[in-house]
Amino acid sequence: MDLPIIYHEDYVAPLPSGHRFPMAKFRLLYEMLLADGVASHTQFHAPELPPSEWIELVHDDYYIQAYCNGTLDAKAQRRIGLPWSPALVNRTRIASSGTVLTAKLALECGLACNTAGGTHHAFPDYGSGFCIFNDLAIASRVLQNMGLVRQVLIVDLDVHQGDGTAVIFQDDDSVFTFSMHCEVNFP
Repeated sequence: MDLPIIYHEDYVAPLPSGHRFPMAKFRLLYEMLLADGVASHTQFHAPELPPSEWIELVHDDYYIQAYCNGTLDAKAQRRIGLPWSPALVNRTRIASSGTVLTAKLALECGLACNTAGGTHHAFPDYGSGFCIFNDLAIASRVLQNMGLVRQVLIVDLDVHQGDGTAVIFQDDDSVFTFSMHCEVNFP
């Protein structure tokens, strides 16, 4: 079986011209994998929008509602670093669902890859550093609730510490977070 790869066209949401977050990288990765012959169309799987209950397993209801409805205060919005839009709400939700799908397919196939995700700066009650909902935590909780896994190991090799993920699971022995990051970088 070919390696399952998760991608959705909604992984890219429009941002203002000149915005520093490279949103197009998600589409460009998909296109490059196909153009270079690394992957074929048959390997790609598209996630569906997740049920709200999945996000509620990790995030506070007030935060979820404020973000999804566009009523998050300006300070909280600045901390995220991305301008709110309905397209970004959709993108954030579909990317979280993509990580759940990736984890499920990895359990079935031994390995799977998501072309988005890794939103490790999202805390239960606020977003930070371009991260709105913590897809890693959501996937962990969903798979645990489905009875597919009891324990989870999250290995985070980003240059930045997975601070949101660490806080979410700090008192939970069923999830171990390992973050190897640059000592002097954010946070």
